[in-house]
Amino acid sequence: MAWNDLAANQTISFTNLKDAVDTGVILGKTTITPSLEQVTKADVETYTWANTVYSPFSAKASNQLVVKSNIIKGCWCWIVQNDDTETRNATFTPCGTSTPVSVPVLPNGDFIRVCSNVIPTMDTFFATIVLCGSSGSALKCDEENDCTGCTDCGSPCGDEPYGQ
Repeated sequence: MAWNDLAANQTISFTNLKDAVDTGVILGKTTITPSLEQVTKADVETYTWANTVYSPFSAKASNQLVVKSNIIKGCWCWIVQNDDTETRNATFTPCGTSTPVSVPVLPNGDFIRVCSNVIPTMDTFFATIVLCGSSGSALKCDEENDCTGCTDCGSPCGDEPYGQ
């Protein structure tokens, strides 16, 4: 069953979770094998970058089944670096919106930090896009639309969707 066909109070199968990742509802961490087995909170944390501080989700025990309304996108800090010799555009969707934003990034190693619930893109092959945080782990925002809780190398992402 497709993610959009689930009612808010229905439990989620691995097939449903895979569809949510495939359709961009949630950002995936690793490959999800479709099955009718129902997912637990721990499964969601293993396979997706869902918002784990969202109270309906965080209140669940790790072995408890989750329902569709328990899951929303997480908000993550990313570094987008331009290693080309020309100014390039980074495109991302700021947390709390569904409208992509395109921002110029200066050449020769300049970078921006963005708070986004999808992976940013850059219009060049000479780009580095990494999830901020120690050992590649994400630093979660406090709320879906508040990136003040996101930090990168000790510097706040800030209230703006991106910041130098």
